[in-house]
Amino acid sequence: MKLFVNSVQHIDFHWHKEVEVLYVLHGSVNMYLDQKQYTLQEDDILVINSMSVHKIERTHQDNVLLTLQFGPELLNNNAYISCNSAGNSGQDPSRLHSIKQNLAQMVWEINKKSPGYQSYTIGRLQMLCGCLLRYFSDGTNPATAEGSKDNDYKRLNSVLTYIDRHYNEKITLQDMADSEHLSLHYFSHFFTDKIGIPFQKYLTLIRLEKAQIQLAESDRTISDIALDCGFANVKLFNKYFKEKYGCTPGSYREASLAPELHRLNLTRKPKTYEESSSGDYYEMDTMNAIGSLYRYLEVKTDADQSSVPMSAALAGAPERIEVRTDQAATTYTKHWNITTTAGRAVEGLREDWRKQLSALKGTIPFRYIRFHGIFNDEMMVYSENEDGTPVYNWSYVDKLYDFLLEQGVRPFVELSFMPGQLARSRETLFWWRGNISPPSDPAKWEALVRAFIRHCLNRYGADEVKQWYFEVWNEPDLAGVCWAGSKEEYFAFYESTVHAIKSVLPELRAGGPAMGYGSIWNDTWAEDFLAYCRSREVPLDFFSFHIYSEYPKLKTEEGRLTRIMPPAFFKESIDRVRQKMNAASYSDVELHITEWNFSLYDRNLLHDTMFMAPFVIYQSMNTLGDVNAMAYWSFTDVFEESVVPASPFYGGFGLINRDGLKKPAYYAFELMQKLGDKLLIQGDGYIGTRKSDGSLQFLFYHYVHVDQLFANGDWSELSGSTRYDVFEEKGSKAFEITLTLLTGPYKCTSYQLDREHGSVFDEWMTMGAPDFLTQEEIQYLNSRSGPVIRTELIQKEDWHKEIVLPPHGVLLLQLERQF
Repeated sequence: MKLFVNSVQHIDFHWHKEVEVLYVLHGSVNMYLDQKQYTLQEDDILVINSMSVHKIERTHQDNVLLTLQFGPELLNNNAYISCNSAGNSGQDPSRLHSIKQNLAQMVWEINKKSPGYQSYTIGRLQMLCGCLLRYFSDGTNPATAEGSKDNDYKRLNSVLTYIDRHYNEKITLQDMADSEHLSLHYFSHFFTDKIGIPFQKYLTLIRLEKAQIQLAESDRTISDIALDCGFANVKLFNKYFKEKYGCTPGSYREASLAPELHRLNLTRKPKTYEESSSGDYYEMDTMNAIGSLYRYLEVKTDADQSSVPMSAALAGAPERIEVRTDQAATTYTKHWNITTTAGRAVEGLREDWRKQLSALKGTIPFRYIRFHGIFNDEMMVYSENEDGTPVYNWSYVDKLYDFLLEQGVRPFVELSFMPGQLARSRETLFWWRGNISPPSDPAKWEALVRAFIRHCLNRYGADEVKQWYFEVWNEPDLAGVCWAGSKEEYFAFYESTVHAIKSVLPELRAGGPAMGYGSIWNDTWAEDFLAYCRSREVPLDFFSFHIYSEYPKLKTEEGRLTRIMPPAFFKESIDRVRQKMNAASYSDVELHITEWNFSLYDRNLLHDTMFMAPFVIYQSMNTLGDVNAMAYWSFTDVFEESVVPASPFYGGFGLINRDGLKKPAYYAFELMQKLGDKLLIQGDGYIGTRKSDGSLQFLFYHYVHVDQLFANGDWSELSGSTRYDVFEEKGSKAFEITLTLLTGPYKCTSYQLDREHGSVFDEWMTMGAPDFLTQEEIQYLNSRSGPVIRTELIQKEDWHKEIVLPPHGVLLLQLERQF
């Protein structure tokens, strides 16, 4: 069986052996089935029998469908099911309700993947089929009956294929009848009987569909399109087009220029490839389609409820870990704590931003910080006299950089965005309107860069600035989103900018392109950039890119709903970049991820939850040795890409919320910082390290991924107060660790972090989730934030401990030698 959520633009006439149950979650679709046409509205359900010829079309509305397909043997191979809530208003609502109830339970089981979910799902499928046979069976399906004409379907397939290939030619009913060696009368009835509409009408529909595509995707004249698609004249084409689509071809083409016509009106969805080359930026809100199905879930009575919560049940057998304290260990780099990030430069002049960075630096020794907008107009670095002479002002830059260096944090300088008086055009990004335009005068841009570099060298010294990184722009592969020029213009811009930097001091490190991860999978942007640098001998001291979990891999998937990629997507993306760099002979160049997080949407409510702690640890541990540095986006919710909501926990990117409260993701970094520099052991959900003083550290984490529906773009289970219903239902994860050859007594300190121990979001929910926190409430939440600490003394050579982590739980064991 197959069960999936999808959206439909157009599925031509086809047939298959599988029985298909179609449930409309959202919107509406037109269905051609059994020689009739229906419009299925939201909450309608339809059964398509085995070998029934059918076609599905989008209406003027967007749609989201739930589709179930299974073999006809579950319906005794030949039963004909008459179930169509759109075509038969007299069908018993309670019996339709039973079908929807079984579908809802199947979706729930497959989604949550609780233990035994496969068996539960098959059981529900059997119950659904029993319901169909008992209440909706209507005799024998003639298409599957003994002696049915298989040749009829082969003939029909041949005819439809021919029409699709030759629609622009003159095709008559007599021509088709002759090609199939049938009489005109027999062929006409055969075609109408199988498809449900006469041959000539079908041919006209195909021609209209082909013309519709050309109107939307080409700039050919309407007359040329009409003739190319087989219409005798434009007048006839206009007549038929208006009958089908409700507007003239010219009106349709004009409307097709608006992106709304071609994309699903789903919110919290990346922009399409047509809107930007990599689709990394989001629109607001969501369609919540699956809620229309989940209302049919059975409500359990008290007697049905399990006495043991799901989180308390074990997800599987305990993971057994054995470690000899004297076993060999390898050196590794803590690539996650080298660089941190923030929203934009001007925010770094704020007191709350500075306090948070100081607190962060006190526990996690980040060496660099990256942010947008050092050249934004709000930083007031660039203006011009009336005669066009540039005027440079480094006052705000100095205040910011002086503070950073006082904290022991160096700038990872992203050279962006374009000063307004230098911009070629007026396109902007984010609430604060960073100008994404190329320079109107490249020479003035280069002069600005040189002046900036000279100022930094003169103020901080060459020895200091040579340790900085200079990254040219931000995500220039997102044409029209972060860069208002062409790809070729960026390559030239990168070249001139790097040469400007190196002309002042050749030893300075310059690189980029800080590209989005969509281009890594969908096009050759990275290859073209590397080839440009190679062919023109443009310096590239480091390569940088960004990665989030939220995005489809391939352009062929753009008809799907938004996707959350599997957990391994980060590592797969890094490997893909490495392959491109190796192929271009850049294998020795440093590789930096200068932005990463779970969601690329700065209002994703999961960012505040306990889920983020094991997510951060999983991605950090899974990419050890793969990159030089990973810069988590970002360290604080003092961050203003869009208007900030009232709630203190609104799903912001930050490790720390705007009130200074540390989220679970923050403590993931703090616990990882306690790890030693030598790697002893690593496995699924754990890592063991050792320090030079002989102390041992074992970090355990239980990462649980989002469920399939949420991963496919349905956010109906997510709200401000219910943020944990979107995950797979995994039980607790158990570990059994045995340490041998412990010499002398050890103090074992455990740091426990989960929903009941130190998750500030969950404490806020328990408090009542107030939107505006008083100082007393902030102090209280701060005292409840962070891992719960326990200690014990180990005085034996061999030590054994059992550990059970609930979903999203984290535990660090730190063993220190006692004297």
